[in-house]
Amino acid sequence: MQQVWQTFKKPIRNSLKYAKSLAKGYPFHYARQQNHDDADQYPHKWIETSTLIPDRGTTEIKSNRIWNLQLAAQRIDCLNFAPNKIFSFSDRVGNPTKSNGFRDAPVFVRGQVLTDVGGGLCLVATNIFNTLLYAGCQILERHCHSIDAYGESRFYPLGQDAAVANGYKDLIVRNHTSIPLQLRFRVLEQERKVESSLWGAIPKPWEVKVESQIIEHLHPPDPQYLSGWVVQTSRYIKHELDSSSTWQLDYQAMSHYQPCIKT
Repeated sequence: MQQVWQTFKKPIRNSLKYAKSLAKGYPFHYARQQNHDDADQYPHKWIETSTLIPDRGTTEIKSNRIWNLQLAAQRIDCLNFAPNKIFSFSDRVGNPTKSNGFRDAPVFVRGQVLTDVGGGLCLVATNIFNTLLYAGCQILERHCHSIDAYGESRFYPLGQDAAVANGYKDLIVRNHTSIPLQLRFRVLEQERKVESSLWGAIPKPWEVKVESQIIEHLHPPDPQYLSGWVVQTSRYIKHELDSSSTWQLDYQAMSHYQPCIKT
């Protein structure tokens, strides 16, 4: 019976996840047009974010991670992000299976660092989340990782990561402005980092500041564990074109990381 459930678990979960998105109308607005030839229509860089690629694992694991990152880049780079369009990580990257070209690399599963097909994609999601967060875009769905697996060597500030799992966790962001935008993403293998940037038809009309504050330290049960955290992340916007504008809170999220065994 357990084997039967495992066989149908993922398709059922994917269908339920899509049904929830459909009920909110998201799929009707997904950004799906990539165009590498119209960069000149977006001359103004709004924001650029770089994230280091962890130098962990065997030579094969490192190679597989880079492969997965590059595969994701092909499906995201130069994505036209028109007004009212929605970026869905799962919609762009698709189901990370071997039949879709993905390879085994590190993933976080139920509080552990394991190896599975599509590992490394959370690095892409985290990088893009930071770009769209600091650009001031509307965050519709974002999930933190369940654990702080790398401790002080983590590749993101606590509270500013984005975990993705097909059919379960997605990163969904809307261009709620009237300004045409383009999302660019590339893997700089020699520099061991990924880089995303958001470009606009006109300059970014507001300033953005993001603050992440540790609300609670979840102490590890023994020395073999890393600490857990509860973190509150807040974003504030101030419109540059309005001299009377003040900082306004427009996004806030709580992130919970459970203590975990050191890797």
